[in-house]
Amino acid sequence: MISWMQKNNKFLIITIWIATISFIFTGATYGFSFGIKSSSIGRVGEIEISRDRFQMEYNNLYSRYNQMFQGKFDEEQAKQMNLQQQALNSMAAQAQILNLAKEFGIIVTDKEVADKLASVPAFQKNGVFNRSIYDNFIKNSRVSTKTFESSLKDNLIIMKTFDILNLKSLEDEYNAFSTAYRVADKIKYITLSEKDVNVTIDEAKLKSFWEGRKEQFQTAKQYSFDVVWTESKDINVTDAEIEAHFKENSFKYRDREGKLLTLENAKEKITKDVKLKKSKKSANKQYIAFKKGKIEKSETLTYDIGDFRLSKEIWEEVRTKKLNDLLKPKIIGNRYATLKIIDIKEPVVKTFEEAKELVTPEYKEGLIRESLAKLAETTLKDIDKKNGQISDFLTVKNIEKQDLGLNEQENSNFGSKLFTSNQEKGIISTGEKVVVYKVIEQKLISLDQNDTDALHQTADQLKTQSFESNLMKKLGKKYPTEFYK
Repeated sequence: MISWMQKNNKFLIITIWIATISFIFTGATYGFSFGIKSSSIGRVGEIEISRDRFQMEYNNLYSRYNQMFQGKFDEEQAKQMNLQQQALNSMAAQAQILNLAKEFGIIVTDKEVADKLASVPAFQKNGVFNRSIYDNFIKNSRVSTKTFESSLKDNLIIMKTFDILNLKSLEDEYNAFSTAYRVADKIKYITLSEKDVNVTIDEAKLKSFWEGRKEQFQTAKQYSFDVVWTESKDINVTDAEIEAHFKENSFKYRDREGKLLTLENAKEKITKDVKLKKSKKSANKQYIAFKKGKIEKSETLTYDIGDFRLSKEIWEEVRTKKLNDLLKPKIIGNRYATLKIIDIKEPVVKTFEEAKELVTPEYKEGLIRESLAKLAETTLKDIDKKNGQISDFLTVKNIEKQDLGLNEQENSNFGSKLFTSNQEKGIISTGEKVVVYKVIEQKLISLDQNDTDALHQTADQLKTQSFESNLMKKLGKKYPTEFYK
């Protein structure tokens, strides 16, 4: 299941019991707002999605991304990546499997939960489960014992379900899979790159190239806005308001390492956010007054579409509007802005001189590719007469480490094409380079037990991934998902 989630949802990973322990480093979260005020935020089949479990899932996912980004992940990035929705998707997938497990009658006993809990190194002292460490973790993580252990139990059920569904490959499947791995080719090769060809830029041909593609080289669409600003800096806020906001939104306030901030350490940022929240009513009043012509604009701003000074969300809404439309108040910096679209300049084709700087690299790249292709064809025709390099026996296992005049990734690309080709000789492009080759000797190598075990494991994983992918599609239809708004 984990492999399937990684493959199909980029970094979306089901929270197994090990992931749950990441709360030790991140703490739990509170405050994600859904439309109804209850402990449940949704339902999948017969399984309810709880608010506190969502908060746990969100924090686990945040912690994982923060590790991937080496401590440089923040709430703004989380928002851009729609991390909340990723957490919900992960929970929905878990719930689908729990529904299936329920139908199958798969259960996990309290003793199994206790045994798993006792085996977690983070809760041990001198290799033995320590109740004080566990209780301290529960206290510091701001998650109830019931919620934590319920999550652990569900994840054990998921693991047990997939253990039961686990599919081993057949012997013929193992043999077919291992054959490609055992093939070893010794080749004569010549690696060609840009330095092997000479290209010159002919101005007339460059202009002709631009003529055929000039629609691709246009000015950016441009918007002009009349703006009414609603300031928030002079609004007074109380400590009680700050504390209430923090309680509802604590998961948004983190340090550079991704750890949750205390109220004291986050107070400055919270104060700004509360001021913004309190100024929204004034912003809405100014929006209405501006719409009715009772107040004047603060200033006029002009931006190319997508300009970083307006958020992605604002631009998405702007794209749906037309001339003279108003956008309801939006946060820009530490204040609200009411925007009225007063001018839209559509893209126009750039002149040759305006586009020349952009066109030239594209034109030159095409010339290089064309020249390399011609050189490669000539080289292949005469490869027996050419002075090429002779490789060692190349295998799937060693190809990335070979010195073929390519980098490691190019070696990998070359190998994947070489070992799936049935041609004695040919031309393989690896991106910016081209390899002309001829197989001069081929053999099947023997595999040691470690290699064989690894291949069997990989074959099993691929088969399991395919099965799980199809299973999840079926479960998605069988157990509909509803999140309450």
